[in-house]
Amino acid sequence: MIFNDDLIKTLKDGGFIKQKQKDYYSIRIRVVAGNITSEQMRKVSELAEKYGRGYVTFTVRLGIEIPWVHYSKLQEVKEEVERIGLAMAGCGPRVRPIVACKGTVCPYGLIDTQGLAKKLDDEFFPTPGFPHKFKMGISGCPNNCTKPQFNDIGFQGQVEPELSEDLCTGCGLCADVCDVKAITIKDNLARRDDDKCIYCGSCIRVCPMDAWKRKRNGVAVFVGGKFGKKYNFGYHIADLVDVEKIPNIIEKTMNFYKSNGISKERLYDTINRIGLENFKKEILEDENIK
Repeated sequence: MIFNDDLIKTLKDGGFIKQKQKDYYSIRIRVVAGNITSEQMRKVSELAEKYGRGYVTFTVRLGIEIPWVHYSKLQEVKEEVERIGLAMAGCGPRVRPIVACKGTVCPYGLIDTQGLAKKLDDEFFPTPGFPHKFKMGISGCPNNCTKPQFNDIGFQGQVEPELSEDLCTGCGLCADVCDVKAITIKDNLARRDDDKCIYCGSCIRVCPMDAWKRKRNGVAVFVGGKFGKKYNFGYHIADLVDVEKIPNIIEKTMNFYKSNGISKERLYDTINRIGLENFKKEILEDENIK
């Protein structure tokens, strides 16, 4: 077999990543939101022993790689991976595996990150046809463990607090825990500055009187972020967006990127060339999002 650049690119798109060591590849396995059953993990370990060198590595997008697989065994490994209910995670100009934190079970989580990631994976992975790669990230709260701002489109869980004044004693715990100083105590009542609030929910979590309530949950939306040699922090285009609107926002963003993007151009560059306000108008206007 002649391993020219075109063949190596095709293999990479299919989840076979060439190592610098001659004739060896790392097999990249897709793991939705980083969740894998214990039985599948045992089988992956067996594959690493059978085809690799007895160990696996983990990608920054929560996938699994088996390194040191000889090129002559690539098809065998792929078939065995599929037999245990997993799939290859390719590269190239397509939707990449979606990264999500453990917000579903984390005490700080404000949305069901794992359920959302599964829903979006079912609907959008591995949609092809983009000018470049397309990455999505989900964080359950403003702690941003998965760094959604550095994905082509990212979502951050939020909660808008509302005070029941009859329950507030003015103890000041909410003001003490507020990192952005959005809460002050005046006349023995907590007061929230809407312009400073980042919707993290810390005030709700610490209030001993349950005076702070959840008014509504939603997500902040970021677009145009990316890692790499030229990294960019994504544009923050909306807050407290209903989770149910996320698939529509993603689909519109994908259509915008496919229609306006140039080959090898990331979404960030497309937005800058077309104009952020033009992008926001096309993506958010019909969703009644400000």
